[in-house]
Amino acid sequence: MDLSQPLTNEQIRGLRKTGVPPTVHHVTRGVPQGALFEGEPVAGSAIVPTATYFLTGSECRYTCSMCDLWKYTTGDRTDKGSLPRQIQLLHQEHNTIERGIRWLKLYNASNFFDTANVPEEDLHTIASLCHGFHRVIVENHAAMLSSSTVRQRLLRFQEKLDGELEIAMGLETIEPEAVRLLNKKMSPEQFADACQFLRGSGIHARAFVLLQPPGSVPATSVEWTVKSCQWAFSCGIERCSIIPTRPGNGFTDTMRASGLWQPPGAKRLEDTMDAIVLRLLSEHRIATVDLWDWERISGTCEQCRGPRRLRLEAMNIGQCILPRVQCVHCDS
Repeated sequence: MDLSQPLTNEQIRGLRKTGVPPTVHHVTRGVPQGALFEGEPVAGSAIVPTATYFLTGSECRYTCSMCDLWKYTTGDRTDKGSLPRQIQLLHQEHNTIERGIRWLKLYNASNFFDTANVPEEDLHTIASLCHGFHRVIVENHAAMLSSSTVRQRLLRFQEKLDGELEIAMGLETIEPEAVRLLNKKMSPEQFADACQFLRGSGIHARAFVLLQPPGSVPATSVEWTVKSCQWAFSCGIERCSIIPTRPGNGFTDTMRASGLWQPPGAKRLEDTMDAIVLRLLSEHRIATVDLWDWERISGTCEQCRGPRRLRLEAMNIGQCILPRVQCVHCDS
C-alpha cells in the first residue's frame, strides 16, 4: 500500500469492501441499536447515572480512515421523525427517566448537527424528549463547528433544553504522521476554535483520543496519546475518552495485513491510563479508557482478563491509580 500520499475517500471506501471481516454489524433502518447504563465520574469523586442511546441514522459525511462507525449507520439521509421515535422507544423500554438517570448521551454514529444525519425539523422534538435530564451529550465533527449555520443550529438546540448541553468531538491524535493518514479533514486550529466557541457559549466539551492509530509508532504511542490529551485539555476539553484503535474497518485491516500497523495491547492501554492519571488529571479534568471490545484486545489471558478490566473500570470511576494486576502467564 502506497501511503506517500493520504488515501482518498474513494480508496478508503474501497477498502471497506475488501478489508472488512465478514462479521460486519448490520443495522435496521429506524430501529435503535440499544442502550447502555453506567456511571460517569465528575469532580469531587461523584458519579452521575448516565444513559447512552445508540441511534440509527445516516452515515457521517467525513471518511476518516480509522473510523468504524459507518458500520452502524444507513447509507442515505435519516428519515424525518425516525430519531425522535427511537428515543421515545428507548425511554419506554428502559424507564430511563423514572430510574433516575441524570445525563443522556444521544449517539448516532455521525454528526448531530448535520441535517443529513439529524433532520433540523426533529431537533425541537428531540429537545422535548430530553426534558428532565441534567445534561444531554451529542457527538459532532469539530470542523463543522466552523460554520455559522451549524453554530446557530447548535445554539437553538441548546436553548430548547432545560438542562446543559455537551458536545463530544473526535480529536483522535496530534501525532503528525498519524494525523496525515487519518483523512480527518480537520486542523488542530479548527478543533481549538470549536472548543473556544463551545466554552464561550456555556457548552461542555469532551474529546475522543485514539491510542496507536495508523501512523503511530508503537514504542511512542503512549506518549503521543498523553500529549494529545494534554493538548485537548489546554483547549478547554473537560474530559477525554481514550480509545484503543481497533481493526475491523477495512483500512486498519489492510494496514495490519501489510505489516504497517498493529492494534495496541492491554498493557499499552494500562500504561496510557496510568500516565494520564499521574500527569494530567485534576479536579476539572477527567479521563477514561474505552473498554468496549476489551475481550478481543491482545495481551490478556483467561486468568487476568477479567481482573484487569475491573481495575481499569475502577480507575475510570475513581480517577486514581490502582495496583497493577499481576499475571504469571502474560507478564513473563
